[in-house]
Amino acid sequence: MKKIFLTLALIGLSSSAFAGGYRVALQGVRQAALGGTSATQTHDASVAFYNPAGLAFVDSKLSIAVGGFGVMTDVKWQDPSTLQSAETDSKMGTPMYLAVSYKPTDDLAVGVSVSTPFGSSVTWPEDWQNKSNITHIDLKAFNIQPTVAYRFNDWFSIGVGFIYSHGTAKLERVQSVSGNDIKLKLEDKDAHGLGFNIGAMFKPSDKFGVGIAYRSNVDISANKGDVTWTGVPSGIANNVPFNTDQWKTVLPLPSEFTFGMSYKVLPKLEIFGDIVWQNWTRYKSLDITLYNDASNTFYTSTSTKNWKDNTLLRFGAEYTFSDMITGRVGYYHDKSPVPASYWSSETPSANLNSVSAGLGFKFSSGFNLDLFGSYVQGDERHVNNIQQNFSGDVKLRAINFGLGVSYNLK
Repeated sequence: MKKIFLTLALIGLSSSAFAGGYRVALQGVRQAALGGTSATQTHDASVAFYNPAGLAFVDSKLSIAVGGFGVMTDVKWQDPSTLQSAETDSKMGTPMYLAVSYKPTDDLAVGVSVSTPFGSSVTWPEDWQNKSNITHIDLKAFNIQPTVAYRFNDWFSIGVGFIYSHGTAKLERVQSVSGNDIKLKLEDKDAHGLGFNIGAMFKPSDKFGVGIAYRSNVDISANKGDVTWTGVPSGIANNVPFNTDQWKTVLPLPSEFTFGMSYKVLPKLEIFGDIVWQNWTRYKSLDITLYNDASNTFYTSTSTKNWKDNTLLRFGAEYTFSDMITGRVGYYHDKSPVPASYWSSETPSANLNSVSAGLGFKFSSGFNLDLFGSYVQGDERHVNNIQQNFSGDVKLRAINFGLGVSYNLK
C-alpha cells in the first residue's frame, strides 16, 4: 500500500508545478486603451518598455509615467460526458508600471522602467477534478529596465535597454490517494533572470510613424524555494519526495518582436496597428527538482509543454475632441500558444479577442490623466491533457481597467 501511495503521489508531481509564462500586456494605460498598440507612441516615458527608441522622441526634458490596472478573470471548465464542472474564484490581479526618462541633450535620452509583464493568479476549488495539478497559483515577474536612446536626425532613432527580471511564485495543489489528501505548497520569492530590449523608430513626417522592437528571451531561475507538505502519513514522511523541503526550476519567458505603424488620417484622428510575434516554441518542457540538502535526496519531474509560437494583431484609433480631451478605442486578437493536448489549468489559455476604450485628459501644467477599460472574451475550446488525463470544455473571459498619470516637463 505504501508503494502504491508513493507511486501515485509521484505521478501527481509529474504535472506542471509552475505557471507557463503568462504574458500580461498592460504596461501603459494609453497603449492598453488603443488595443495594446505601442510601437510608435511617444507621449511619455512608458514607451521605454515597448520600444526603447521612442524615448528619444518624447517631447520633454523630463517625463514620468505611473499607472496601475485591475484584472478580473473568470474561467469555467466542464466535462461534457459527466457534466462535472468547476469555476475559478481568483483574486483581482494588479499589474503596475513606473517609467522615468530624462534628456541631457535634445537627441539623447536615458530612462528606467519598472513593470510586470508576466504573471498569473488563479484559484480553483480545493475539491475540483484536477486538484492534483493546481488549486492555487500566484506568479509575478517584475522587469527593471534601464534604457538609453539616441535620435540621429528628425526622423530616426534607436534605443536599447537592459532587463533585470525578478519573480515571485506560489503554487498549491492537493493529491488524494486512498482517502488521504496530501497538500503541497511551493513558494519562491527570489527568482531572477536577465535580458535586453532593442528598438528603432522612424517618423518621416508628422503624420506617419514606424516602430520596430525586439525583447529577448529571459530565463527565470528559481532556486532554494520552500516546499511544504501537509497531511503526509507518518509511514512515508521520510520517503522521497515527501522529505524534500526545497525546490528549483528554470522558467523560460519568450522573446517578442513587434512591428507597428501609425498614421494621422485627419488632423484630429490617428490610427495605429501592430503585429507581434512571440517565441513560445522554446517552452518545450518544465523540469522541477524537489530536494533536501540535509538528507542529500532529490526528485525531478518533467512536464511536457510543446507550446507554439503565436502572433498577435492589435489596432487602435485616437480622436482629439479638444486641447484637453482625447478619446481612444482598440481591438486585439491573441492566438493561444498552448496546444489542446498540453493545456494546463494553472495557466488557462484560449484564443482571445479584446475590445477596449479610454479617455485622456491633458492639463496645461504638464500633467496627463488616462483612463482605460476592456472586455476580453476567450474562444470556447475542448482540451485533453494527455499527461494529466484531464479533459473538458473550457471558456474564459476577463474585465480589465486602469488609471495612469504622467508628467512632462519641457
